[in-house]
Amino acid sequence: MQPEQLIVLRRADIKAAIVIIIVSLLMIFESASFPLTDSYAGIQNAWYVSPALFPILIASILLICGVTLLFKGLAFVRAHKEIPVVRTSQASRWRFVLLVSLISGMVFSWVPLIDFAISSFTFLFLFILAFYSDSPALQHKVLTIWTSVSLILLVLYQTSALSEGGRNLLDWGALLFALLMVGIFRKWSINLDCFTKWKTSVKTAFIVTLVVCPIFRLGMLVPLPTEGIVIEKMVDAKYLVRDMWRGN
Repeated sequence: MQPEQLIVLRRADIKAAIVIIIVSLLMIFESASFPLTDSYAGIQNAWYVSPALFPILIASILLICGVTLLFKGLAFVRAHKEIPVVRTSQASRWRFVLLVSLISGMVFSWVPLIDFAISSFTFLFLFILAFYSDSPALQHKVLTIWTSVSLILLVLYQTSALSEGGRNLLDWGALLFALLMVGIFRKWSINLDCFTKWKTSVKTAFIVTLVVCPIFRLGMLVPLPTEGIVIEKMVDAKYLVRDMWRGN
């Protein structure tokens, strides 16, 4: 890759890093409104079971990544300031918009409403596929679909007080959406010669979700931001297995 192209990418990294830092700080600020300690029936709960812990941890990791990306981008640009500035390409701008849409949609639309396991898998699958495939066609499709659904969820979150039944119905809809995305993007990936990257995206998103959610919810007993049809069943299964084990 030519130095001029690297400069364009590093400048795009700087812009993306600024967005990541802002979103991370907003996540931390919002999570700080959750109680870190509480009491139930006269028993004081420890800080490590606070519902604020998980989003603060994720936001902090994201913040570190954003700051690191920002400093690396600035260092590269300063070290190569003699290279003439090349105009940012249309593809680079689209990638930046896609990044903003994915992160902001996840934070402000999916996490507050949808079961965390479902929202995590959907986000990771589309995020990895969009950037790993490096296909403008797939990126535009991800941007259009994700942004549309995220806006609908944001409107629902801001305007509706959903009952438990309504949230469960929304979870089932999100699960169906995730499965449809996997199937539809499989077909598109085959047509665009990105099938191997589609498989990697599905496997990675599934494994990360399968590992992270049980570790935090079942191992560390940390309440996840939204617990719906998947997380609740996972918790029920844990206690069922425990009771069966003790019964034996």
